[in-house]
Amino acid sequence: MTSTTITQSNPATLFKSPVRAVWNVNGESVPTLWWPAKGQLTIKTPKGTEQPVHTVLFMIPGNPGLIDYYIPFLQTVHDKCDGKIDILGASHLGHSAGSHITDPSRMYSLEEQVENKIAILDRLREQYPVGTRFLLAGHSMGAWLALRVLKARPNHGIERLFQLFPTIHRIADTPNGRKMQNLFKPSVRSIVGGTVSTLRFVFSAPPVLRSIVGLFTGQEGDMAEVTSQQLLHSSVVKNCLFLAGQEMEAIKFMDKETIKQHADKFVFYYGKTDEWSPIENYYEMQKEFPQCKSLLCEQGMVHAFVLGHGEAMGLLVGQWIHDM
Repeated sequence: MTSTTITQSNPATLFKSPVRAVWNVNGESVPTLWWPAKGQLTIKTPKGTEQPVHTVLFMIPGNPGLIDYYIPFLQTVHDKCDGKIDILGASHLGHSAGSHITDPSRMYSLEEQVENKIAILDRLREQYPVGTRFLLAGHSMGAWLALRVLKARPNHGIERLFQLFPTIHRIADTPNGRKMQNLFKPSVRSIVGGTVSTLRFVFSAPPVLRSIVGLFTGQEGDMAEVTSQQLLHSSVVKNCLFLAGQEMEAIKFMDKETIKQHADKFVFYYGKTDEWSPIENYYEMQKEFPQCKSLLCEQGMVHAFVLGHGEAMGLLVGQWIHDM
């Protein structure tokens, strides 16, 4: 008679990363991607010894807030850290389509997105042991959301905020903000939503719609797939535009007090040709907060780095995590 030994398995060995799940967060369905840790990073103690520590990176996307756009970026971060961190990425409310959506007509406000991200951090804090390091990565307006999360939860173990091409103030006064402001008006939003519905009806076959997206946007492969199959739904596009309109109204003044209080936690990363977060913002941040780490991209990345520069950005963020 043979005996069978049952051992507890690491989820990372059972599932192909990332693991997809729809979280119920305060009654709202949130599509998430999770890269489980396969070990722990180590930190130097005051005595000079190395100590393992749980590290969790929470990714807050920009707008559109579809977390699938960030898969190459987050996979690279995970690989750069030798799989020794947990990564959780969450889509914005209303920025996804599928069976988890019960009311496609619902428009989610900017403040609802803020509260949702705070609630997700609270959930993460409940699931991980005391002493876990939480890192927030915010892209574009996601950097503003990350700042709001830190302000609401300053004592929740948040040790670093990676603010990537951040739009944390004066967004309506940027070149793109001025050019695109009419697109966010309710009447235009309805027209765009209807156009998307017609497009999906006429080009219903996924390969055809994907080709159309590639032709007009230059996107290829997985990114064209995300745009054609996840973004191009009337309810999703209208939520994106509704949120953008609220951003124009709300994201005006930099929260200097919160940044000053937590200056050592920030890494700001700006682009040279970014029309959502112009290079002037980089110089302003250097002048206002010299104690923060502010960097200017030398690799030619664009604001929407996920479309072609996800891996390069992932290598940078992974190295920053190693250097902590």
